[in-house]
Amino acid sequence: MATHIDAEKIENELQQRLSNRMDSVRELVKSRQKVADARDALGAAEDEDARRYQAALTAGWTADELRSAGLNEPEKKLRVRKRATRRSTTTPAASEQPEQPQHQG
Repeated sequence: MATHIDAEKIENELQQRLSNRMDSVRELVKSRQKVADARDALGAAEDEDARRYQAALTAGWTADELRSAGLNEPEKKLRVRKRATRRSTTTPAASEQPEQPQHQG
């Protein structure tokens, strides 16, 4: 008696597994977008706060007066510079390199 393999059942089961995996990635992408949007909103709010603080100074308030009122100077943003990728060198240190014969000519 031959064993019957139900290809359709197997395909449906695997399709359901794949669908579940894709759903988890879709939810992850939504979550990452929320984080990116929140970071953008925070950056915009920090920029506005810095402008308003500067406007208060321009209007005649001193940093000490604002500080005594509980309005400290805005935190400085950390500027992130993109670094060029380093090239890894696999050459040994100069003291470990074999001496090269001197060419006379």
